[in-house]
Amino acid sequence: MARRSHGLLAAALLVGALRATAVCAQPVLRWGADPSGGAPHVFVDPQNPDRYVGFEKEFVEALAAVLGRRPVMVPTDWETIVSALERGEFDIIVNGLEPTTDRAKHILFSKPYYLFRQQLVVRRQENRIRTLADCRDKLVGTLVNTTSSRLLAREGIRYKAYADPPVAYRDLELGRVDAVLMDLPIAQYYAFPNPNLKPAGEPFYVSAYVVGLRKDDRELKAQIDAAIDTLLRNGTMERILRKWNLWDELQAQLAQGEARYDMAASEFNWGEALWRLLRAAAVTVALAFGAMGVALLLGIPLALGQERGPPGVRALCTGYIEFFRGTPVLVQLLFLYFGLPKLGIVLPGWLTALVGLGLNYAAYESQVYRAAFAAVPRGQWEVAYALGMGRALAFRRVILPQAFRVALPPMTNDFVALFKDTSVAFAISVWELATAYRELANASQQFLLLGAITSGLYLAMSLPLARLARRLEARLQRERAREIPHGEEVRA
Repeated sequence: MARRSHGLLAAALLVGALRATAVCAQPVLRWGADPSGGAPHVFVDPQNPDRYVGFEKEFVEALAAVLGRRPVMVPTDWETIVSALERGEFDIIVNGLEPTTDRAKHILFSKPYYLFRQQLVVRRQENRIRTLADCRDKLVGTLVNTTSSRLLAREGIRYKAYADPPVAYRDLELGRVDAVLMDLPIAQYYAFPNPNLKPAGEPFYVSAYVVGLRKDDRELKAQIDAAIDTLLRNGTMERILRKWNLWDELQAQLAQGEARYDMAASEFNWGEALWRLLRAAAVTVALAFGAMGVALLLGIPLALGQERGPPGVRALCTGYIEFFRGTPVLVQLLFLYFGLPKLGIVLPGWLTALVGLGLNYAAYESQVYRAAFAAVPRGQWEVAYALGMGRALAFRRVILPQAFRVALPPMTNDFVALFKDTSVAFAISVWELATAYRELANASQQFLLLGAITSGLYLAMSLPLARLARRLEARLQRERAREIPHGEEVRA
């Protein structure tokens, strides 16, 4: 009996090994998708963070089974997903990709596998907004580079583009935007269960999700089109969509070949793009100067507190400096943007970025000032006291000017670095220069030329600053030379 059991076990293991070998031998179908905030398309399973779930994941698995391929998901970023496909990082895009006239210039589209409408969502107590026409003088949140954003642009409605749906709906709750326009499946998953939000009017504007392919993959496109027909005819798509509560009359029409949908159009306008880059550059300048102002105001007290304060103050200042130097500025911005509302403090995105960057750079500036103060000979204090100055007056009239000369070069470097670090504000949907470049380049695929223009704008902002700092530094050195006769030094 034992021998028989062992024989069955060995046979089962052999069959399993043969099946695994056969699966591994199948050609791979690599598909790109952005799982960040991607429900119900593809997203991290809340019950098991090691795997992805979603109706598009199940669709790809069914599609690959028909094609005789093994699906392999390649996580990527939504905003660069088309360029990633063109670079060959994966074979197809399956990520709620809508066919648009501008994308059609760069990639192929398969037959549609899902139809959907747009849904406007507002706060529960909002009664003024019922249709898109009611949003003429409002700020509407939406996903970047989607049919929704193209609709808002076409209607001339001011909008704020987000990278993830949860952030947009969270900002709607907090009053940072007046409404949110997104695909109905996204609204069903993120907004409808939220008791603080409600749909505004009925869904409208039928569009489609398609598979994206490279221009030269026409053979694969034909295979995928045939596989989609198979999945629609044999009921596989209906089973998947009913499981995710996404089946409606549009899908029935699609299965019967009677579907009608619109393709959003968007023409790239270089004049408008340059104007938008200039406006974004102005936002970058404002953020950099504002944040540096905060850093300067906080940096000096932190430096003095850490160097000359009582033990409790030293510990507090050191703790502040180590915290902000030891954690990424991106995490700090996200903490301020999403954490402060929990305490009843709701700041707009630009102010959050300004304060967050200022707090972060204050930690670094404090160390610049601390080193600069230490570089001033202690005898300078004694000389000031001997002239009858008090501690505050001696600091302001004698120590601070000398320390400023020492601190100026590293301060300039930090200021230039701050210009570039403002780009992290994209994480909280602040429309600064780097964000504008990503949005425009992804919409037009003009990464090279727009990148050169954006780099030129950054240089145009930072080079004059560096030149001004050098001139100021030289002027201070000349003044110091006039104050101290040749060959004479103040000793410590």
